Amino acid sequence: MRTLTKVLLLLLPALANAQQHLPDSTIKALKNATNDSMRYKANTEASYYFEEINRDSALYYAGRSLLLAQKNNKKLAIAQTLSIDGYQLTGKGRYAEALERLLRAFEIAENGKNASSSWLLHPQSTPERSRLLILSNIHHMFAVLMSNTQNVEQQIYHFKEAKRIAQQIDFKTRIMLADMNLGRAYLDINKIDSASMFENEAEALAINTRQKKYLGIILCNLGDIAIKKGDKEKGKQFYNEGVRVAIEQNNRAGLTRNYLKLTDYYLAQKEKDSCVYYAIKTLETFKTLGQTTSLVMNLGIAYQNLYNSYKLKTQLDSAFKYAGLALVAKDSLYHERITNLAQFQNISFREQLRLQRLEKEKVLYQSKVRTYALLAGLGVFLVVALILYRNNRQKHKANKKLESTLSHLNSTQTQLIQSEKMASLGELTAGIAHEIQNPLNFVNNFAEVSIEMLEEMKIELKSNNIKEAIDIVDDIEQNLEKINYHGKRADGIVKGMLQHSRASSNTKERTDINTLADEYLRLAYHGLRAKDKSFNAEIVTLFDKKLPVVNVVPQDIGRVLLNLFTNAFYAVQQKQKTAGDQYKPIITVSTSVDKGMINIKVGDNGNGIADNIKDKIMQPFFTTKPTGEGTGLGLSLSYDIVVKGHGGNLNVLSKDGEYTEFSISIPL
Repeated sequence: MRTLTKVLLLLLPALANAQQHLPDSTIKALKNATNDSMRYKANTEASYYFEEINRDSALYYAGRSLLLAQKNNKKLAIAQTLSIDGYQLTGKGRYAEALERLLRAFEIAENGKNASSSWLLHPQSTPERSRLLILSNIHHMFAVLMSNTQNVEQQIYHFKEAKRIAQQIDFKTRIMLADMNLGRAYLDINKIDSASMFENEAEALAINTRQKKYLGIILCNLGDIAIKKGDKEKGKQFYNEGVRVAIEQNNRAGLTRNYLKLTDYYLAQKEKDSCVYYAIKTLETFKTLGQTTSLVMNLGIAYQNLYNSYKLKTQLDSAFKYAGLALVAKDSLYHERITNLAQFQNISFREQLRLQRLEKEKVLYQSKVRTYALLAGLGVFLVVALILYRNNRQKHKANKKLESTLSHLNSTQTQLIQSEKMASLGELTAGIAHEIQNPLNFVNNFAEVSIEMLEEMKIELKSNNIKEAIDIVDDIEQNLEKINYHGKRADGIVKGMLQHSRASSNTKERTDINTLADEYLRLAYHGLRAKDKSFNAEIVTLFDKKLPVVNVVPQDIGRVLLNLFTNAFYAVQQKQKTAGDQYKPIITVSTSVDKGMINIKVGDNGNGIADNIKDKIMQPFFTTKPTGEGTGLGLSLSYDIVVKGHGGNLNVLSKDGEYTEFSISIPL
């Protein structure tokens, strides 16, 4: 009891701040609660209220509810609160903690038959129906966690489980939410028919049951499906209707999604005023959402759209301002997600909790020292900044604005170039990580089968069936050979990834161009296949076996080849979507030596390049890809590496609608 009192006293300041935003009815319920059951329900209701508004406040009230449920040993109430906790922690990017909460909730709910449901905020007609509803909710929260940690297979499985259990008790709202999220999941992996089926079911349920809170998000997903099917006008209609419904239901998450999609739509249509209007609306609405990991990502998207919109209007000052903000947001998100995913995958949760307790003690111990140091440093910084500002103003007042602008532009360009390099590495990493799962699955499967066969062999030996036992040994031997084969395959993939991720030292090395081209061709293909398993292409390699080695910077030439291969695969993939079943994607890569030059050619039978833009494709920031799919820096960097870095040539031959061939020439 003393521990509970201490915890509540520590949380009182946060409570006072949070209550300022609670509805009057909830504040009244918190103040007038006369027993633990009423206190639990009031705190849980407050947690739900802050669900998408302020995750810190939601966690605070969920923590109070959990303490009350544990104190009174109310199993279903504990499971309910743990699932709320897990969902909020997922939203904040603390995936390891979220997984620990949800696993505990699963264990309690699955073993909680006949447990009391009297404490629950919305108890069902029987304790068993209440238990099933909580179990459905936990599956839903677990699917959200899997979505955030990029495990699509588990994400779809748990959303389907949430729907199946909800159907047992005919809980329409949970069925609708499962359909909505399943539609989004299938859309993300380009299974349009499945996505359309689930989203249509979700829309019908939302309308028929008058549960329209999430209808704006459903309409946004239907708009995405229409755009994927090529019906842009219908997609825009869905987005506009989604805006109307989201405003009507006061659903800011739905509103931001539809504003974002309308911005993308008008950018694609090059309607300058409309895309700026909706980009500003998107940013304004994002800023009203609660503090979450996704908020950083959303702000990055909003800043990027404002950059593209002002660039389209040729308002370059505004464009570069938002380009810088977008880079800062994306860099922050990248480091945060890498940290959170590493914790999620590699640290045991019990150990993590222990480390967090030690970290809290360390923070408490050092807080005063840190505060004083920060204030002192800030004071010194302000004094120095004031002196520098005064001196700089006196010496360079005439050209200060021009120098500042040029410095900002150079900094932005450097950051954009670095972003392009990191995006290339990230694309490969995703593809290889996906590819490595296949041999690991084979190893796991054959190992499990071998264990079962050993059990069978024991039975046969006990029965003195020597012949059957020998047959089983032969099968086990084959399984072990396959485990060895697939283990070596996984090892080869890892070595390839490590080779690519080496930082460029700008030191030229004697390099086999055939080996380098073959390696990066496979890496590019794996990268695209990781995102679209349905994609296949015929790859033709015509490597000159007598090609001599050449002095180059292998990482830089590898980046050039990767860019050309990725562009080629993208070109045939886009043409495949519209050309029909008779079209067969073909990528051709050849090497040769002629007149003291090493020649590399990369060709594809995609849509080609229009004559009026051939002269622009090597320019920085020029891209033919849709908004969000290209930065316009790939070919510009490739040109600099080949021409300026290696004294070679990079040329292109293309016929609009038929083919494209890039050729690299590097002196021996």
